[in-house]
Order: sequence, then C-alpha cells, then structure tokens
Amino acid sequence: MANDNISRGLVPVNWPFIPAHYYRVATGNDMFLGEIVDLATSGYVTNAFEITTAGIIRALGAVVGFAGPGKKGLACDDPYLDASDLTTLASGLEAGDRWVLVADDPNQEFIIQADTGATMAGLSSVGESFPLLWRATSGNTTSGWALLELDAGSNAASTGQIVVNVGLADVVNVDGTENTAAANYAKWRVKIQTHRRSIAGAV
Repeated sequence: MANDNISRGLVPVNWPFIPAHYYRVATGNDMFLGEIVDLATSGYVTNAFEITTAGIIRALGAVVGFAGPGKKGLACDDPYLDASDLTTLASGLEAGDRWVLVADDPNQEFIIQADTGATMAGLSSVGESFPLLWRATSGNTTSGWALLELDAGSNAASTGQIVVNVGLADVVNVDGTENTAAANYAKWRVKIQTHRRSIAGAV
C-alpha cells in the first residue's frame, strides 16, 4: 500500500525532549512548525532558506512551538508565526520579542517525509546527506506545519548537505501498512549534518 502523504517538516523523534527558547528576528518570513532555523548575527533565530541548496551550511534546529510577548512560556493562539505580527506588537516591545521554541540539540533526530517524483536509493542511502525542498509553499497556515520534505533525488555521499539520513522511520500508515522505503513519501530519520552548536559542525 502507499505511504501516507503528510508533509510536516522535521518532527523530533525522541519525545519528550527539552526545547530551548530563542527570540525571533524582527523581520523575515512566516515561520512554521517543523521548519529549520538558524542563528542570525543578533543571536536571534531566523529562517534558514539556504537548506534547499547543495553544500555545507549550518543550522540550529527545528521549530517546535511559539510564544508571544506577555505569554512567555505559553503557546501562541496561532499555529504558526505570522511575519506581519512582528511589526504589530504592543507599544514598548521590540519587534523581536517573540519566542520561538527550537529542538536545538546537535544529537536530536527528526522524522521527515521524502518527496515524490525521484528515486531514492532506499536503505543504501543511510549515512548519505540530503538537501531539503519546499513543497509549493513554505507552510500550511491552517495546520501550522512547514511544507518541507527530503529531496529524495539529491542524495550524496560526501558533499555535506543539510541533513544526514540515519535510517527508515518505524511508523505505520493509516491503512495499517508499514512505512516503506520503496514507495513515495517514505518517512526517514535524519540529523542536521552541520549543526550550529556542535564542534566543527560534526554530527
């Protein structure tokens, strides 16, 4: 049977984990759950759109939640962070005073869906690195999830792209069949290849 087609970006594997709070930069694009982010020079987090290109880049982790000014650790009402909110906060607050919760441990594993239309090397691709790609738009404003997927046709053994394949995810589809590497939309376990907080970017 077919694998479920559910695009949600990077979903942490080892739950519960302890996410870290970061301020969001004052400008930028909408930010979604499951999206990869990085540190700006200000120390705030920002979108990391270069993840779709080949080559070694650094990233901090994946978004797992949000909190707004005055709410501190409480979740925001919106399922995603609307960039327009950054300029409409209460008087006296900086536009960057919006918390983003990030799964930022360099050893954190995530589950991500592979795209379709390309042939992935299956289980032999474990240990290889992959770029990611956006599916039509950057995110679903209803669910709040990032429409981010593994670029299944662009794996490489040594070019150090954004994530490294750790293995096939042990999940079951809604029809009761097991997730399979041979079908479209396979779910894989990955780690960030060159993590911002790891020594020399090692995994």
